[in-house]
Amino acid sequence: MAKKQRMTRSFARTAPKSQEKYLIENAKKLQEDPFLILPTCTEDSKKYFQKLRKQLKRIHQYCTDEKKLEKLSHKKGLDGALAGTYLLAISEKAPYLAALTFPTGDITYAQRGKADKEKLIAVQHFDDPVFRLRGIKDLVFKKKLYVYSWDNGYVCTGKEAHPPIEFIDFIRNKVGLSSIKDVMACPHIPPNTAKKKEYLTLNYLRIEWKSAQTIVALCENCTKSTKNTMFTISKYMLQRNLSDDFDIEVMTQVGKHSVLSGKQKTAHLQEYLTGKLTDYEFIKKIAKSQEEHVKQAEEKILVLDGVSYGTDVTRFVDALQPNTYEKTALEFILQKSQEPLIVSKITPSKILERYWNQYGNEFLESILDDKEMTASLFQLDDTPVNIIILAFEYTQRRMILSQLPNYDGLPSLAAFADTIARTYRTFGEKKALAEIKNHPDTPKGKSIAYAFLLAFGKGTEVKWKYSKEEVDYGEFLKDHARKLLDVKPEEYSVVLQELLTACGSSETIPQ
Repeated sequence: MAKKQRMTRSFARTAPKSQEKYLIENAKKLQEDPFLILPTCTEDSKKYFQKLRKQLKRIHQYCTDEKKLEKLSHKKGLDGALAGTYLLAISEKAPYLAALTFPTGDITYAQRGKADKEKLIAVQHFDDPVFRLRGIKDLVFKKKLYVYSWDNGYVCTGKEAHPPIEFIDFIRNKVGLSSIKDVMACPHIPPNTAKKKEYLTLNYLRIEWKSAQTIVALCENCTKSTKNTMFTISKYMLQRNLSDDFDIEVMTQVGKHSVLSGKQKTAHLQEYLTGKLTDYEFIKKIAKSQEEHVKQAEEKILVLDGVSYGTDVTRFVDALQPNTYEKTALEFILQKSQEPLIVSKITPSKILERYWNQYGNEFLESILDDKEMTASLFQLDDTPVNIIILAFEYTQRRMILSQLPNYDGLPSLAAFADTIARTYRTFGEKKALAEIKNHPDTPKGKSIAYAFLLAFGKGTEVKWKYSKEEVDYGEFLKDHARKLLDVKPEEYSVVLQELLTACGSSETIPQ
């Protein structure tokens, strides 16, 4: 990916004395040595700068000849910029300065001659590790060279990427991350994970600087406080294609299953490299593209809050933390579904609602084994979760009742006690208490009713409704009533008979 610069904007301003003095002093330093604006070259790379050095040397011959410099400053290249800067050294005045806006901020310079603005800036700020690069950018890109610029050095390594150790250390300090050997990473990314290019639950930006044998890794949360790490690194170097020396990736859980096209990757990467996206925006954009790509694919994948569970339905469902009813339904439905599911900050009930029309009827039938009841529940105007609870409660009641004896023609007192016991076992105490109100309107019937109230711990508050005889008899029958509520199914008939006999009835329970 070619390294591109963002658009700049120019304007003029009155020169602060300190800035004017700085530019004039730099101009005078160049009168002594014009080659300060060029990098130190390796033996192999010197030849690429020979022509430019000759041009600068020619300008330097007239570094104090104002008339000659006026003419030479009309050149557009770096030599014209040097001539214009020499005019500044001669006049020792720059009451007005031009300014150009860059991604790194505004930079002022003295407009002398007709040289390119960026070349004027590069010459007049030759001691700035970022701006001096702009003076040789066209040459470096044309010849496909590699140049590194830092506070204590300025080097061209020719056509091979060989960043000096001092430059790598300089970049480490600029990036500002903890560094362990050849990995610079935020606290949330283990260096070994970044090095091996492994996935985490957190999305993270991974930059591999190949020639420096260095990895830079930043998690999604930490990038909220950074700008553009790649720009922080690349603004101190020149090379035609950053992708020749840098592999830039966003590591996401979804990325394990999604391979974006080269065109998609290039588009997002270009936005990032040109500074249009911050680290965080780049991560989010890649992650979103990957999710959309997976959603359009036929492959089944389950992703919750950025964590991929592949096709592991059980782990995905457990991560949702559903209740028992929801878990059973979700596992059934998601085993049936073969489409990708990528969700964030969602409840189990919302996922059930998503698939209910498609799989709800089939799920209900699997637990009810009753098509008529299934159809009845599925048509209810209620949430899937509530319908599922009703289905499980119905199944549970049916199972409980199937374990109890079936009777034909129970005596009325026995039928009343049996109804309370069955209601309690299938619907709970609240429904059983309501059923007690339907007692036979006889002293024995009321005594049994009061006995059950005592068994539920509710006798005291309604004692006034019963006669002394009914209360006394109810207290006598209390243990029999409690026993009937809790007895094992195989002993149910015996205990029911004991209650009937204890209340003074001579009737028997049909076997």
